[in-house]
Amino acid sequence: MPATDLLGERDAWHLLRRAGFGAHAGDVAEFAGLSRAEAVDSLLAVKPSAAQGPGATMFGTQALERLEIWWLRRMASPRYRLQEKMVLFWHDHFPSGVAVINRLESLAEQNAMFRLHGLGPFRDLLHQVTRNRAMLEYLDGRRNKLGAVNENYGRELMELFTLGPRDEDGNDNYLQFDVRGFARALTGFYYDDVKKPFVYMAETRFDSANKIVFAGRPFQKNGVLGVENLDGTSFPAATNVLDALFAHRDELDRPTLARFMVRKLWAWFATPSCDAALVTELTDAFVASGYVMSELIRTLLTHDAFYGEEARSATPKTPVEFVIQALLALGVKTSWRELPRHLVQMGMQLFDPPGVEGWQHGPAWLAASRYLSRMALAQAIASGRSGKDGFTFRPSVPEGATPASLVDGALSQLGLEVSAATRQRLIDYLSGGSFGSESWYEMKLRGLYALLLSLPEFQIH
Repeated sequence: MPATDLLGERDAWHLLRRAGFGAHAGDVAEFAGLSRAEAVDSLLAVKPSAAQGPGATMFGTQALERLEIWWLRRMASPRYRLQEKMVLFWHDHFPSGVAVINRLESLAEQNAMFRLHGLGPFRDLLHQVTRNRAMLEYLDGRRNKLGAVNENYGRELMELFTLGPRDEDGNDNYLQFDVRGFARALTGFYYDDVKKPFVYMAETRFDSANKIVFAGRPFQKNGVLGVENLDGTSFPAATNVLDALFAHRDELDRPTLARFMVRKLWAWFATPSCDAALVTELTDAFVASGYVMSELIRTLLTHDAFYGEEARSATPKTPVEFVIQALLALGVKTSWRELPRHLVQMGMQLFDPPGVEGWQHGPAWLAASRYLSRMALAQAIASGRSGKDGFTFRPSVPEGATPASLVDGALSQLGLEVSAATRQRLIDYLSGGSFGSESWYEMKLRGLYALLLSLPEFQIH
């Protein structure tokens, strides 16, 4: 294999940050020296799981925090890092939240659905999302029925979840006529919290008349379009409205859905934008795999462009990534109880994305008030002496340490790269006071870690 295919320490840090929620030095040592394929195979070697956090019949702050903490603990586990990174992706891509849904059990159920299907065929996941209780409530699918068609889910299914409103040349991917056709084909799903809490197809609610979508295009579908029969089996591809999405082609006869998802996944794992040639390369692999998400991720995470310089410093970390990366890298012990509050202050309450478009990523994460909240959390972690504030952290001072060796050790511990000028300023800071004394340890050394976690370089990856 070519030498460039072997992960160095810097590559391992990058992979574990982007394909998970960070690492500590021991994890990095295990991955350094592996080939890209071996490392990614290791991350993907996790079985689909139906693990579900604690739900509740009705919304309550304490119940929500218990569910958030359950998920945060799982995110921090090296065993599940890539699986949970994809659960978070799907939670952002197919959002539902407590602002609309007051039954936490529905959100816990949806979270488990992402865990069970999130790395498999996208077609299967899309079917599960379409019939999911949380989504049926969030985008009014339960109220979409014969004689009272609701277009919310049908519209967002195309606009936000699978196609995008326009192709790469600015041509409309669908028209209002298609929104109406999709909405009619998606009628019939229902659940009753009291009498029948599971989702089923109600015969009297399904629009069984002929419908047409993408009229006049080569991939037009018409007939009694739908998704699921009364017995729970899927409609055949010829009349299944979900399959119409996979058949969609842009004006250059390219698979629209595949290219849309490639761009979305590339932005999640690498850089905000992706050139057309790379989109085509990743799309070809995705389509050839049968739209299996794990295969797309495998191709993406082993690609040269993923290890390029732009992909290492182009994307601000989400608050969840910021928090867990700091805890893992520094070996901080936590009760977890304080983390939901910190995440809210940084703009990211789990199980409550701000809208149907999910969270706004990029520089928005580093708006002034949110950045100050990150600095406050950095201070809380660095000053964690006995767990009273939710964290316990005891930085070590090896025998014979100097300010320079301590700064370099802390940077290495965090996998952090800074300029020579910044490094020198940190050394100068640590050199002040009574070096090695208890007061120096409590003020200066702990202060060093608060500074490192607050640096701009630690906010991006």
